[in-house]
Amino acid sequence: MPTLQTLADALDQASRSGAGYTFLDDAGPRTRSYADIRIAARQVAAGLGAAGLERGDVVALVISDAEQFLTTLLGAAAAGVVPASLYPPSTVADLPQFFEATAPVLAAARARAVVTTPALVPGFRALRFQQPNLECVFTPDECSAGLSGPPHLTSRAAIDDWRPSLDDVALIQYTSGSTSMPKGVTVTHRSLAANIQGIHGRSGLDVTTDDVGVSWLPLYHDMGLVGMSLGGLYSGRPVTLMRPEMFVKRPVEWLRAITRYRATVSYAPNFAYDLCVRRVKDRDLDGLDLSTWRVAGCGAEPINATTLLAFADKFARVGFRAESFVPSYGLAEHVLAATFGLRQQALRIDVVSAEALSESRVAAPAHPDHAAAIRLVSCGRPLPDHGLRVVADDGSDAGEREVGEIALCGPSVMRGYYKDPESTALAIRDGWLHTGDLGYLSEGELFVCGRLKELIVINGRKYHPQDLEWSVERLPGIKRGRVAAFGAGEPPRAVVVAEPTGTVPAALLTAGIRRTVGDLFGLPLGDVVLVPGGTIGRTTSGKVRRTALQASYVRGELAGYAGRTF
Repeated sequence: MPTLQTLADALDQASRSGAGYTFLDDAGPRTRSYADIRIAARQVAAGLGAAGLERGDVVALVISDAEQFLTTLLGAAAAGVVPASLYPPSTVADLPQFFEATAPVLAAARARAVVTTPALVPGFRALRFQQPNLECVFTPDECSAGLSGPPHLTSRAAIDDWRPSLDDVALIQYTSGSTSMPKGVTVTHRSLAANIQGIHGRSGLDVTTDDVGVSWLPLYHDMGLVGMSLGGLYSGRPVTLMRPEMFVKRPVEWLRAITRYRATVSYAPNFAYDLCVRRVKDRDLDGLDLSTWRVAGCGAEPINATTLLAFADKFARVGFRAESFVPSYGLAEHVLAATFGLRQQALRIDVVSAEALSESRVAAPAHPDHAAAIRLVSCGRPLPDHGLRVVADDGSDAGEREVGEIALCGPSVMRGYYKDPESTALAIRDGWLHTGDLGYLSEGELFVCGRLKELIVINGRKYHPQDLEWSVERLPGIKRGRVAAFGAGEPPRAVVVAEPTGTVPAALLTAGIRRTVGDLFGLPLGDVVLVPGGTIGRTTSGKVRRTALQASYVRGELAGYAGRTF
C-alpha cells in the first residue's frame, strides 16, 4: 500500500510531475503547474507567519476564485495554520444574510483570521467587534505579499524548519448544514490521505497518472475540494477546474470541457445530470465527445435512477456509456467517500415497495410497473480497510434489506467536530461514526434511503421525503428539483412545498399534488404550499434545505404564498 502523505508532501511530489491545474472561466483557461502552486503556497505560508498567526490558529477561507483558494489552503496547511473553508455569498444582495449566518460559524471555529475577496473585507472587519478571536482580515494577494498583521501580533520565523505530521489537522471542513447549522469537521492529514488513497485504489476509481479530471464543483464542498482538486494533486495528474457559475448558466460547458481536455474522471451530484438532460439542447450536442469519460461519479445527494438513465440515453449519441456511472455514498465526517459502485458495470437498481418501507422499514421488492414502487440505486461497497454497518433501532446489526442507520469506521473517520465534544460524542460511539443517514444492505451493497432526522412519521408510518418530492416534481407545472416535503405540527401532518412554473393554475396544481401523493403513498397531505422561485434553498452539495423550510413554515412565513398563481 502506498505511504500516506501530508498535504505538504503531496504538493512537493506533485511539483515534480509536470502536471497541474487549469483554471477555466469566461476569460478562458490559465494553467498553473503544481510547481507554480507550490511556490505560491509557500508565499502564503510566509505571509501568514508574518501576520503573526501561530501553528494551530484557525484561518477562515472565504474565496470564490479556485486558484487563490487552493494556494491559500495549501499555504495555510504548510504553515501549520488550520484552514477552515466557508462558502462565499452567492450574490451581493445576500450579503446581510451571509454575514449573519457566517458570524456564528466564525465564533464556533474561534477563527483568528479571515482571508477573503476585497469586496468582503469591510464586512468581515465589521464582524471583529462581535468576534473576540478575530484579529485580522486580508485578501489572498495581501497574504501572499506578506502583509503584517495588527501591531500587537508578533511575527514568527519562516516555515522551512517545520513540516506537518500525519496526525496534525489539515483542514476544517464544514458540513452542508441540511438539517442544522454547519459543523466543523476536523480532518487530519492522515484521514485525508487515507480517504484519497481509498478513492484512487483499485476498489475505487483505479486512478493513474494517465487520468484527467474536469470539475465545476465549488471548492468549499468536499466533493469539489477533496475528490477532484486535492485528488488530482495527490496523484500528480492534470485537473481542469471550471467556475461553478459557468455550469449553472450553461450546463453544456461542463460537457464541452470534458470533450476539450479528454477528461476521464468527473463527478457531480444528481441534480447536475438532471440539469444537463433538461437544458442541453440537441443542437448543443454537435462537437461533443464523451467517449473518454470512464468515471462519471454521482453522489452528495440522493441518486435518482430515472435521472441517470435519462442522461445515459440522451448522451449515448456523443459517446457516453451508461457503464461509466459510479454511484457513491459519503459525507464530510468521513472526509468524502465511504462506498463506491463497481466500475464499468451497469447500474444496479433496486425496485422497492414504498408501502413496505413506511410500515416495516424493510425494503421489500416491488414490481417495476407498480405506481408506488421506488427505484433506488446501489452505492456499492465500502472502501478497503473501512467498515460499514446498518444499525437497527435496538442497536443490533440490521438484517438483509432491513432499513437502519448507516454507521462507518476506519481511517477516514473524522477526529471529531471542531471544539464541539458533545456533538462528537453523539456522532462517534465505540469507534463507529453514526451518520444519521438511513439505508439497507442487499448482497453486500449499500442502498441509501434518506436522513433519519428528516423522516416524516404520520400515524406510525414512515415516509422518506425525497420519495414524495420525486413523485411531485414529475407533474406538469412543477419546477424540477424545487419540491420539499416535511412533517410539521402536533399531531404531525405532511406538508409539500413546491415552486410552480406558472403554466398550470394554482388550484389545479394543488389538487394534482394531493392526488399524486395520496394515490402513490396512501398519504393524505396536511398542506400544500406553492411558493415563488428561489424560495426552496439548497445546501452547497445540492441537498434541499428541508429543515430551514420547515422552520419557516412553522413560523407562518410561507402561508401567505399559498394559492397564488405564479
